[in-house]
Amino acid sequence: MAEMFIGELAAELELNPRTLRYYEALGLLPAPARTMNGDRVYGEDAVQRLAFITKAKSLGLTLKEIGQILALRESGQLPCSSVQHMLLEHVERIDRQIAQLRALKADLTALLNGWRRAPKHNGNAGHICPRIEAYGTPQEKRIATKKGGEKR
Repeated sequence: MAEMFIGELAAELELNPRTLRYYEALGLLPAPARTMNGDRVYGEDAVQRLAFITKAKSLGLTLKEIGQILALRESGQLPCSSVQHMLLEHVERIDRQIAQLRALKADLTALLNGWRRAPKHNGNAGHICPRIEAYGTPQEKRIATKKGGEKR
């Protein structure tokens, strides 16, 4: 593969040239060679690195985590065990988020199941939507449940 300018490389990988400059500023992408005019010129190593960064991001790894992985690799180590640990942490976080989303869905379903015809507006200036205001938040419910009662 021949060397490419920033626009060519960005187009090939479907990235914005600003993204490449940002990755360079973060240290994820080494500073490329430059032409006499100061234009950035990238080689195959940049293509491989950017492909790795893109795939790692698609798995939910943060740029900070990707930087840690790249730093391990540059120090001569294979970072696979570190990557495995990071991915396990992500799975655990996703499991927590799924549980939170299920609880939210249950709360919304309960709210909707209890929904009747909208109350008539009686001029209560302090209310925006009485149904929502009267409904306990999941956090309030957890606190009430821990105290021994259910709040509604």
